[in-house]
Parts: sequence; C-alpha cells; structure tokens
Amino acid sequence: MTLRRKREQALICSSIALLVVASCRAQNDAPAPSTKSSTDTVVSSTPPFQTKEPERYRATRTITSVTADGKASVTQSSTARDGDLRRTDSERLVVLNLPQGVFVLLPDEKVYADSGGETVPGIAEDVEISPEKLLHDETASTSYQKLGTELIAGRNTNKYRVVVNNSSAANVSPSETLIWIDETLGMPIRSETKSPDGTRITMELSEIALDVDPALFQVPADYRKLTLDDLRNLHVGLRHQQPRSKL
Repeated sequence: MTLRRKREQALICSSIALLVVASCRAQNDAPAPSTKSSTDTVVSSTPPFQTKEPERYRATRTITSVTADGKASVTQSSTARDGDLRRTDSERLVVLNLPQGVFVLLPDEKVYADSGGETVPGIAEDVEISPEKLLHDETASTSYQKLGTELIAGRNTNKYRVVVNNSSAANVSPSETLIWIDETLGMPIRSETKSPDGTRITMELSEIALDVDPALFQVPADYRKLTLDDLRNLHVGLRHQQPRSKL
C-alpha cells in the first residue's frame, strides 16, 4: 500500500475517530461555548471546537459507506460507558473494558475469553497513520468552517465543514467532512465524509441515552470461559458461516 493511499484512508478515519466514541479518548475539557454564528473559514492545524465523551451514556452507531461506483453497505454497532467501564457490541461480538481487564464475549455461544492484552478479534486495528498525526502533519493544511446550528434527530448541534488537503500528494485532492456536534453532550453525533477516491461515509449516533444498566458491564455467570485463541477461531468460523448482513 502506497503512502498516499494510507493517507487517504487516514483522512476517512479522521471522521470515524470523531464518531466512534467506543474507541475515542475522552477529553477533560468541556466543549467550547458557541457564541458566534459566523461562517468564516479559518485555516488552522487545530479545530476551533473541543469534543468530549460523556462519562455515562449509551448509543447506537450506524455507518453507511458508498463507493465511487455506487456500491453501498451499512453496519451497526453499539457502545456504552460508565466511567472507566466500557462495552462495545459489534457483529455478534462484545468487548468489555473493565478494571480487571478486557474480556471478549460471544453472546450467541455464551462463551468469553480474557484478551490478556492481545488484539481483540473482530476489532479493527489502529490505522498506520493516525488522524491526530495527519491533522498535525506539517505537509497537511486543514481548514475549519462553522456553518451555524442545526437540529439533528431533535438534538441541537453545531455544524462544521472540515477540509484536509495533503500538499505532499502527487495530485492534491482534499477530503471533506461535515460534522455535527451535539451542544449538550459535547460530542459529534453525525458526520459525512467525502474522500478523494469518491467514497462517501456517513456516520450517525442514535438511541442516545444517559442511563446505563450496570449489568451491561458484567460477564454473565452462565458463560463458559475459553482461551482467546479458541474464541478467535470460533468467531472466525461463525463469520464464515454467517456473512455480515447489510441493514
């Protein structure tokens, strides 16, 4: 994979990182207050807004991807957080981040495993070039434009346009993202990204709630424990038998 292609993928993931709150790192600062409705464009290496993940919440994430030739796919996952406790549900797989460690569950099979710090099966690995590095790369120019406020699914949001232009690429082609940040929660609840290769990715959080059932962060007592290798092999086999459905 060429460096240019890696950067293009990272441009897409920069939007994903803002919405995939199950894997994002919460910021301690509160969202910066929005007092202006100006749509002036400001070119900067840092965004004119701050985001944070609520200490306690749950939500459903929907990702819609449409390639340049019109092929579409839709996937859903859910996330829940209660302080240091975190749960991520994705494709028949559950990952619990608890003080005792990281546990992987297959609810349909009623089995689980202790990850022991190893890579969790079914969870995408980190992109080689992280969004943070890309946005602060001296060869990249990032422009931020506030587009005002907008009501999304009954929630008040501030809307921004973010354009990342990598000047080191042979043919300069910017990636553009529209992002909606919830005024109350202080985190993005929707984004739309158009990548240089024509791919469009839309991400949206729905069913957002601030009440979380403590039972979500427990391994059920009737689950059988497996080694991580055995669980990984079982999960791979189930995926081959039951291909991921498109919603």
